[in-house]
Order: sequence, then C-alpha cells, then structure tokens
Amino acid sequence: MPEFVFTSPEGKTIRITGPEGSTPEQAFQMLAQSGKIGAQQPEQDPIRATVSNELEALKKSGAPVGDGAGRQFLQGATFGFGDELLAGATTPLEMIKRGTFNPREAYKYAKAREDLLLEGARKNGGVAGTVAEIAGGAATGGALARGGATLLRAGQGLLPRAGALAGEGAAFGAINAAGEAKDISAIPGDALKGAAVGGVIGGGLGAVAPIVNAVGRNAMGWASATMNPKGFAQKQVARALMESGRTPQQIAGEIADAGAMGQPFTVADAMGNAGQRMASNVARAPGAGRTQMTEFLDARQAEQGSRIATIFDDALGTGPTARQTSKALMQKAARDSAPLYQRALGEKFVWTPRVQQFFDDPVTQQGLARGFEIQRLEALKSGIKFDPKDYGIIGVSKEGKPILGGVPNMRTIDVVKNGFDDMLEKYRDPVTRRLNLDQYGRALENVRSEFLKTIDNLNPYYKAARESWAGPASVDEAVGMGGKAANRGRFTDNIDMFNAFKNDAQRQGFRVGWGDNKLASMERVGEGVNKARNLLAPKASNEFAAISRFQGPLAPGQKDMAGKALQREDVMFRTRNEALGGSKTADNLNDQAAAGVSPEIVGNLVSGNLMGAAKNLIGRTSGALSGYTPRVREELAKMLLQTRDPKLLQMLQDISSNDESRRKIAAALLSGVLSGSAPGATAIQRK
Repeated sequence: MPEFVFTSPEGKTIRITGPEGSTPEQAFQMLAQSGKIGAQQPEQDPIRATVSNELEALKKSGAPVGDGAGRQFLQGATFGFGDELLAGATTPLEMIKRGTFNPREAYKYAKAREDLLLEGARKNGGVAGTVAEIAGGAATGGALARGGATLLRAGQGLLPRAGALAGEGAAFGAINAAGEAKDISAIPGDALKGAAVGGVIGGGLGAVAPIVNAVGRNAMGWASATMNPKGFAQKQVARALMESGRTPQQIAGEIADAGAMGQPFTVADAMGNAGQRMASNVARAPGAGRTQMTEFLDARQAEQGSRIATIFDDALGTGPTARQTSKALMQKAARDSAPLYQRALGEKFVWTPRVQQFFDDPVTQQGLARGFEIQRLEALKSGIKFDPKDYGIIGVSKEGKPILGGVPNMRTIDVVKNGFDDMLEKYRDPVTRRLNLDQYGRALENVRSEFLKTIDNLNPYYKAARESWAGPASVDEAVGMGGKAANRGRFTDNIDMFNAFKNDAQRQGFRVGWGDNKLASMERVGEGVNKARNLLAPKASNEFAAISRFQGPLAPGQKDMAGKALQREDVMFRTRNEALGGSKTADNLNDQAAAGVSPEIVGNLVSGNLMGAAKNLIGRTSGALSGYTPRVREELAKMLLQTRDPKLLQMLQDISSNDESRRKIAAALLSGVLSGSAPGATAIQRK
C-alpha cells in the first residue's frame, strides 16, 4: 500500500496509507475527511500536472502509452531503476519537445512521465503485474548469479547458504529501494530499510528454498494455464510429441492410414507411451476431460471385435462362416454333379482284360466289399431300398464278401472307387488333411489312380462327374484344413500347406476356414479384453501375413496393411488400458480432492501432525497449482482424441513449433528463484 506524508498548517507531520494505486490528491481527500487536517487541496506539481494531461490526451486518441505489465517487468529487472533509466534516455527528446536547453528541467518532465506510467501499470496490473515485476528481478538476479555475482557456493550447508542469501538479499534490497526512492534525499533511509527487508527475505529463502522452488514453478504454471488453458495444453502435447520421437507428418500419416481402414486411431495412440501416459493423466483426474476420455475409449473398445472382423473380411475374404461355406460348397457339388453322375452311371460298361486284371486282385475285392458296405449304410440312412443286384452283386460269401454275377456295371465301378477312397482315408492327417502314406498306402494310391484312369478312358462322363464333384469338395476340404491349421501345427508347415494348393478356390477355402476359427475364438472373449492380442502372436501373425490377399511388395520385416491394422488395434487397447485400467486408488483420491474431502489431511490435523497435513495439502493441490487444471485437461482430451480432422497435420505442426523463445524467457524468469538466488525475493516493489 502507498504511504503519503503531509504537513499540517501547524507544522505537524501526518502519515496516511492509501489504497493500491491511489494518488496524493485522493490521499489528501481521505485525510480531510478524517478531520486530521483542514480540507484544502495540496499544492500540485505543475510539471506532473502537465505530463498527466498529455498522457490522458494520448489515451483518448487510442495511442499506446506503455503502462502495461512490460513496464513492471522492466522495473523489477533494473532493481527499481527502470523509471530513472528511461527518464534519462528520453531527456533529449523532452528538451526538443519543451524547447529548452536545460537538461535538468527536461529530465523532470521525463521522470514525471515515467512515474505516472509506472503508477498506472501498478494500478492496472494487479497480481499479474506484481508477478511480472518479481519475475523481472528474478531474471536479472539469476543472470548475475550465473555470471558469478553471487555469494552462493556449491556444497554449502543450510546455515552458510542462508547467510549468503541474506547478504545478497540485503545488497539487492538496498539497490531496489534506492531505485524506488522518491528523491535523492530519501535514498539513504530507503536503502537502509530495503537492505534490512532484503536480508531477512534472502536469509529466509535459504531455509525454504525447496518450497520456493516448487511454488515458483507452480505459480507460473497456474498463471499460464488460467489465462490460456488451450495454449498451456498445446505446450503439454508438444512436450509429449517430442518425447515420442515422431514428427507431426508421421503422426498425421498414421492416423490417416488408420482412418482408411475404419479405425478411430488418435493422436494419443500415434504418440505411443508418451501419449498414453498423458491420456492416463487426463482420465484419472475429475472434470469434463475425464468424462470425454472415458466415454470415447470405452465406446471404441466395444467396437474392436467388429473392426477386426472387417479387417479379416478385407484381407481374407472370409464372408460367411466356415460351416455356412462348407454347406454351400457341398450343395453346389451335389447340384452340379448329379446330372453328370446320372448319365455316367447309366452308360453301358465295356469289360476289358485290364478291368478283369483289377477285379482278379484281392485289393479290388476288398475295395468292392468296403464300398458295398458304405452304399448299403447310406441307403439305410436315407430310407432308400437297397438292391445288391443294381450293383451287379448276386450274393455274399461266408466271409461277407459280395459275389459278382456277370459283367459289372458302372455302379459296381463307383462302389469300388468309394471303397478305395475309404481305405486310404485312414492315412489322412487330421490337422493338415494330407495323406501321409506308408509303402502299402502308396501302392494302394497308385492302384486307385490307375484303376480310375482305365475307367475314365472307357467312360469320359464318369471323369467329368467326378471332377464336378471334386472341385467344391476340394474347396470344402481346404476350409476344414484352414480351420484346423489355425490352432494346430507349426506356422511354417501350415504356410507350405497353403502354398501347395493347386488353385485359388482351394486357397480361398483355406482362408475362410482359418479366419473363421480365429473370429470364433475372438467372439468367445469377453468385453474389455484385447481381441487383437492372440492374432499378433508369432504363429497367427506369420500365417495371417502369408495367406492374406494383400501381398504387394513389402520391405523386409514390414507387415502388410492388414497386419498393421491389427497392430493398431493392439495399440488402441493399450491406450485404453493405460488410461482407464489398473488400481482405482488414484481415481478415488482425485475425486476426494475435487469434492474437498481429504481423509489424510483430517487425520493428520486431528493427531496434531501439522507437517504431515501440510505435506498432504501440497500434494493434493500441486496438480492444479502447476497448471494441470480441469480446463487444461479438457483441452488436452480434445487434442489427444483427434482422429480424422483435415486440419490435424496443421494443428500438430503448430504445436510442435511451440514458441521456443517464450520457453527460454520463462526459464530465465524462474532461474533466479530456482537457483535459490535472492534477487527474486528482494525485487518486490516497495511503496
């Protein structure tokens, strides 16, 4: 508060303290109203009055007059001599303006001008102006300390450090008070008082340097966040962007690629751990930012299964389920081959010595018996009358073998073929669905092949019917092989099996079976579980890449677009898990702090542990004091959850090109306080 000294007509000295920013005239009116002195106006300085009128005219014209926080910063940075220095610098201009050759007279006008501007700045600046003035002193003091003008030495204990800071405080306090003195005659007394105050504050600063350090940082953060929450949030994102090691172009490109695949990939995801940790900080503190972050991440996770199914459909062409596909394939096989089989089996069979040779061998008789039994059972299942004579069989021997009568027909040939097929089925691997033949099995397969080649030459319709059935049937077999390969076998063997298929239809059948198995397993996983995790295991990942339809040129070790999409799903899950998962203790403590409830503080106060209560209080308020306010978190949520905004790249570039000079200035402003130097404490204005 400013203090004014008046002399009554009786010669009595009267001191009065006026409100912040009050003028001598206003103080005199207060004094007159108090009855301590007659109601007469003090004599006004004509020079000050002239300059005051000139400044008022300038303000009315809209011209800047320089009475903002910058002037207070300069006053602090010059330890109270800013007004004198500026007045001295502008004295030549005042000589020209006033038409005088007397520099002393011109200086009076210049000094009156600077006094009025400083008073106006302090009147309008409020808390922010005071902080600016303190910061000015801190900046200069810190610079002097770094240049060696300090009594502080490395390794000093508490008492020596306090003593050094007391000495520095006294010196800077005296300088600052001298600069603020009203006239030369007041300098000695004011300087002595300033030295005393500076010494006390400087010595105290040495004892509480850690607290001053934290409060200094927090105060600057709080002020910045309060005045410009969006700007403060952008600086935080810029820091995380730097920590991520990624450029704005890389972030925006990844998000665009994800958007093309229908994935809501965000800035937080693209920045990796740095972005995920920032999202966690937003999601664990009360406010609109937490609500926004939680709702977005939960809704996105709920759609993970649907997105993965779309990725599979694009990469594998899965479409219907494996069962639906198999059913459709077999229906097609039966439908397409039925008329061909009807004609082939109705053809009159031509018996040849080569056919006789086959039927004379016991293995053909064994195939006939096996096929005959299968045919009888299928007829029984379907409720169809079974007549052995339709197959050229007139009876059964004591050993249960069918007895041929006359020349066999095509139905007999088909029964033998089915018998051979069944005899070879025992050699089929249940996983790969391939025939693992031993020596006998290879011989039997060769006999079957030669038998069918002989029959095909005699009846081409039979060959066409079998091929019509074999096409869909082989694809159906590939579907089953793919489904089993998804869970079994080594991925190298399964990839070889896929590559061994002779046509695209069989490969597609394998894809359908493999993809259906994986999607079915994923459907059995509950909500909140990472459905992409098992798909990124080495076996599944390698098989998926090999059978994917996206087989363009890739760099070594690079995944195709579908593989990248699955990796992004994993990243998106980890972002949610980082932000919302884990213990809820921190969330509960933050909620209690927001509601004003603090069991620790109350408990410590009741038990008389005042230091513990203070520590709890500082811990609870440090987030908001350092600038991490609800408004800032809300802005952070908006930035971190950006997805397909066309202006995203520009936003990231603007954030990453954060004004470096402002950060350097901020560091300089705090350096005096953070280093424990006294100027930051003694540059407080004294009126």
